[in-house]
Amino acid sequence: MYLVEMAPKFLLALVILLIYVKLSGKSQIAPMSQLDQVGSMVIGALVGGALLSPSVSAVDAACLVIIWGGLLVLIRYIKSKNSKLRDAIDGKPIQLVKSGHLISANFLKANLPVRDFETLVNVQGICSFNQLKEVWYELNGSLTIIKKGDKDIAVLLIEESAISQGNLEQLHKNEAWLTAQIKEQGYNDISEIFCAEWFDNKLFIYPNDGVVVQAPKQEKQEKQEKQENLTEKSTDKPVKKTTTKKTVKPKTTKKAQPTE
Repeated sequence: MYLVEMAPKFLLALVILLIYVKLSGKSQIAPMSQLDQVGSMVIGALVGGALLSPSVSAVDAACLVIIWGGLLVLIRYIKSKNSKLRDAIDGKPIQLVKSGHLISANFLKANLPVRDFETLVNVQGICSFNQLKEVWYELNGSLTIIKKGDKDIAVLLIEESAISQGNLEQLHKNEAWLTAQIKEQGYNDISEIFCAEWFDNKLFIYPNDGVVVQAPKQEKQEKQEKQENLTEKSTDKPVKKTTTKKTVKPKTTKKAQPTE
């Protein structure tokens, strides 16, 4: 009898969880941020408590899960549109090694013992700290490592049509510089760009679907100048005069007449 009464709760909880996983995206399967972990645990507690408590109806349990799941989805959407809010909620990656130097204060900030750091580094095939050039401790607990002799990793300056202020400040650049770089490549506004990364002193832009890139003004001007120069050269070429060679008649010498 108890199982029959709880069957509607099970079915309703399963449907709500499937909808939440669909809305939250596949990122829930990958290493999660702190907010995602706490949010998932709270949803599990709500669903488990509602299923085990006979006094909580299926409708009440569904409303609680819908409200909490809706808040998580809303916060995730706002984070995708505002980089400052995303950094305030999730935090920023902590740089542990800079130019080959271990930053001891950041190890304390990340609450990461050196022994654990050594284990994480050795797992990636690095035998000594002396091989490290730059290391960041990511939000999901993983390490981003650049070894000495390697190129620096790409830095996202635009994420989902929004400027990443933190990464822009990291490069000691401003929005005016980024706007100028975008216009040089034929884009009128940041809303046309899905994402853009700075790598090897170059800005690589990946536009949104359906955006047609116009040729930059500088390239247009250079093409026009080349065409004008070609036309000027073709008109300014001197006309070669054809000289007709005169036929020189051979001189005839008069023979002297014999004298009698």
